[in-house]
Amino acid sequence: MSHPKFSGFFAHAALLLWLGMGAAIAAGPPVDICVGNFSPYNSPELPQGGPVIQIATEALRRSGYELKAEFMPWARILKDGSDGRCGILGIWRNAERELMFDFSQPILQQELGFFARKGAKHQLQTAQQLKSLLIGVERGSYLPPILSDKSLRFDPAGSLQKNLQKLALGRIDLAFGAKEAGLASLEREPSLKAQVEWLSPGLERKDTYLAFAKTHPQASELIAAFDKGLLSMKADGSLQRILKSGGLANTLP
Repeated sequence: MSHPKFSGFFAHAALLLWLGMGAAIAAGPPVDICVGNFSPYNSPELPQGGPVIQIATEALRRSGYELKAEFMPWARILKDGSDGRCGILGIWRNAERELMFDFSQPILQQELGFFARKGAKHQLQTAQQLKSLLIGVERGSYLPPILSDKSLRFDPAGSLQKNLQKLALGRIDLAFGAKEAGLASLEREPSLKAQVEWLSPGLERKDTYLAFAKTHPQASELIAAFDKGLLSMKADGSLQRILKSGGLANTLP
């Protein structure tokens, strides 16, 4: 017959072991995700990686998976993602990418348009009006149809932040980019904020997705799991709450 003291000890140990196993099961298999440093959407400097990572983490968790995010430059994100080594978080769709990737339901929208020096009176309704201006763009980034005219003049840079700095110095006339990303950059640099402003309305709104290469062995399964979790977050309001707390209340698709 067991001593009561030892029976209690083994029962307690068994409970701890069961709880530990339950926690491990709840965490689910890891899902490798490649993501860029793009504040205020996602950044290692933001709480829990930023609102987009918070959303993706929770959506996958609700379907039994654990998100494992790695920040890296965009060129490497596209390479690793297209090779099936990771999913890509925060990607836009286009005809070329449709051939390579499967996409989730949209997570949020990014408004694209121009920043200009305060007080500048630019007319920007047509490509013809843009021809006299030098436009700062991010190297390798998407451009909307209005900027497809080959007679337009572009000044590429490595980031929107650098283009905003060039704009303040008068080296370019406009900086093209995402509204919320640009406004976040201006908040970090008060001297820029005093000289640069967003021009409303924007040119276009682009949906942002989670994508997996069609060659990824679990692409369909992971997309379905993510969409299921995302739909649940929309239904209970947690998606809206995360976006609002991250300053992105007006980005719902």
